[in-house]
Amino acid sequence: MFSKYWLHIIILTIIISLISIKGFPIALGALYLPILFKVVKLQLNLSKGLVDDVNAIAFLKSNRIGIVISVVCILLVTGILCYTLDHLYSNFNGILGLLISFSPITLTLSVILYIMSAFATVQAVKNKYTK
Repeated sequence: MFSKYWLHIIILTIIISLISIKGFPIALGALYLPILFKVVKLQLNLSKGLVDDVNAIAFLKSNRIGIVISVVCILLVTGILCYTLDHLYSNFNGILGLLISFSPITLTLSVILYIMSAFATVQAVKNKYTK
């Protein structure tokens, strides 16, 4: 379902994460997700000739675990930075202060979109390489 719009979801995740200011680690994590396409392609190319019946599902399963670990780590880093930099964020004035006041809403939205983009990227890679 999400695999058609994986790139749009990633772009939306990056934009909303940067608007929330507190969600910049999520924006960096969303930039990392498209690398999965290249990793699976590289693994398939390297395994040609070594293994007779190679398919992308085996590589996708191992990379899926890495995606889950990276999503959890990015969310932990975001939470830790929000907690430790809270005093700094409360001192912002003007447009940055306005963006920080909307930050709980935009940060929640960016977390949801980040998790959706991880699912969408895995589905898109699976659809591309299992044809």
